[in-house]
Amino acid sequence: VGLCMERSLEQLVGVLGILKAGAAYVPLDTKYPAERLGYMVEDAKVVRVLTRASQRAVLPERARALALCVDEEAGEIGRRPDMAPPRAVPPGGTCYVVYTSGSTGKPKGVALSHAALCNLLLWQRAHSVKAEAVTLQFASLSFDVSFQEIFSTWSAGGALVVPPAALRQDVPALLDFMVSHQVERLFLPFVALQALADAVAHGASVPTSLREVVTAGEQLQVTPAVVAFFEKLPGCVLENQYGPSETHVVSAHRLKGPPGSWPRLPPIGVPLPDTKLLVLDGQGRLCPIGVAGELYIGGAQLAQGYHERAELTAKRFVPDGYAREAGARLYRTGDRARWRG
Repeated sequence: VGLCMERSLEQLVGVLGILKAGAAYVPLDTKYPAERLGYMVEDAKVVRVLTRASQRAVLPERARALALCVDEEAGEIGRRPDMAPPRAVPPGGTCYVVYTSGSTGKPKGVALSHAALCNLLLWQRAHSVKAEAVTLQFASLSFDVSFQEIFSTWSAGGALVVPPAALRQDVPALLDFMVSHQVERLFLPFVALQALADAVAHGASVPTSLREVVTAGEQLQVTPAVVAFFEKLPGCVLENQYGPSETHVVSAHRLKGPPGSWPRLPPIGVPLPDTKLLVLDGQGRLCPIGVAGELYIGGAQLAQGYHERAELTAKRFVPDGYAREAGARLYRTGDRARWRG
């Protein structure tokens, strides 16, 4: 089921409703060109698109025929039972399909199962400084970290705070919003963390309620502004997480000690439970500690593959020659890595 809505409470209710109905959700960003949205709808074989009347126009004509506008149908929706539907979804069933750009220019859909994502959520809940933290819902639904923001918070009984879309481009106003809502946890890429740090350095509000900041999606850099930012947040930790869309988060490293002692380029850390990271050379052999090679990921969090792209799936998700269980796979990240010891 496609979900084409701007950031709102209804968007989050849409995600939950799709999953409770036993379906998988496909985020359709309202800012994407109609051609891209049309390709995603066709490729994912979407059977329905949840949207609002005001956003239906961004969809290509064929996708509009699948649209269910929640505002126009509010009366009918309100007459339906409010009990959870009796849907038994197997652990291996698809939870979502997110599209990544890829090197060919054609987006490719990455399908993640409920089992893979539950592995992440169980770890995040046990690992977080405060599992039920008030969490800012910062990421677009088209990025997989949004799932982590939303469901790691809800599954622990925490509160999710959704800022108006305009605030994501107004950093001082976003910081004021975080202060007023006593936000305790953030998931964001380094570039956004740097923007927050720069704004605070120039006199913007300091969100002293923060207890945990998690970065992912790009190389974390501990710049002078980031150091100064965390020196103003003595009760807050910074964690670097790593994982491509094909696996979601698979490793984490929490920085320790005073911010001034943190390394400029922190490592990606150690694997999550039930996942493994292998550094292999060009012949598929394990690299010695300290020797760089290609990073392969195995274990519970591998995607089912690329939707409707069997050849590409077979190329990137390869047999795991180091596993004891039959049928185990490894994902070839294409990233260079080395074990530090």
